[in-house]
Amino acid sequence: MLTQKYKALIFDLGNVIIDISPKNTCDYWANISGIDPTELYVAFPFDETYAQFERGEISPENFREHIKKCLNLDIPEHDFIEGWKQILIQLRKNIPELLQELCKSYRIVALSNTNEIHVPMWLEMCKPILPYFEKIFPSNEIGFRKPEHNAYQHVLDYLKLSPEEIVFLDDNYENILAAKFIGMKSILVTSYEQMVKELIKIGIM
Repeated sequence: MLTQKYKALIFDLGNVIIDISPKNTCDYWANISGIDPTELYVAFPFDETYAQFERGEISPENFREHIKKCLNLDIPEHDFIEGWKQILIQLRKNIPELLQELCKSYRIVALSNTNEIHVPMWLEMCKPILPYFEKIFPSNEIGFRKPEHNAYQHVLDYLKLSPEEIVFLDDNYENILAAKFIGMKSILVTSYEQMVKELIKIGIM
């Protein structure tokens, strides 16, 4: 009897399971502030404070004030939060059917770089597919974010599997490289159709 090579799949959420667009946030803030949206998009600080927010190390208030200062963004708290929420668009088409099929043969988990503001939103968005996930690991709850080694190790410790038994799917090249370095089979996702083709190619489907 053949032994199944892969036993679990680790999915990213943004632009893998859920459609996201940081541009939407900059457009919203630009409309409120009068600042050019391209200027906001280019200047947005993906810095250590941003990483701390995704690790759950600082409050939404501290994050908000940091971003407003970096972008010269003089807008009310409500408008900042509403703009930040605009990143999340919708559950990606055909994902429910895909996960329903995959979970019959594989353990399905998610590892996402996220934050306190977005978690309730994507949980609501993902309601139709939550039953297919054994567990979801938000970075702000586990205290680590991709591509940090500890983020992957946290999930490995939970799954109690070797990296070689896992397929990791993400839309970020740095995160893919980190997973490959550990030993996971890694797929850089560029679209739903491409992801399915890659899964078929390695015998998952």
